[in-house]
Amino acid sequence: EDARVEALRRLLRHGNEVNQMMKVVGEEGTPIEDFMDYLKSELIDAVYLQQDAFHEVDAATDVDRQRHVFKMLETIGDAAFAFEEKEAARRFFGRLTQAFRDWNYLSREDEAFAAQEETLNRMIAEAVDNA
Repeated sequence: EDARVEALRRLLRHGNEVNQMMKVVGEEGTPIEDFMDYLKSELIDAVYLQQDAFHEVDAATDVDRQRHVFKMLETIGDAAFAFEEKEAARRFFGRLTQAFRDWNYLSREDEAFAAQEETLNRMIAEAVDNA
């Protein structure tokens, strides 16, 4: 389990390095592979590291749910998204982040939880297949 956590930490660190690099050289000088790591790291930060303290479900997440969500983030971190254009990748990750936030607001007991999880899985699979 430590290796899994470390893999996402590396992704977060690399995404931060890419962000810092883009501030100097700009997005256009950034390889798409690095840009994808940046987008993945931004998603992890937005949907896992940050929580909505004012939302009943998202404010306090139990360990089982954290593990469940972590597995989804591993899938995203490992996914071979091969977008050719940065703007298409940015649009996809914007939609994915919002879908993830919507999922974060659902109780695991809510039947919509599984449906939203399936939506996320479908979005990821389609982006891998179509990229």
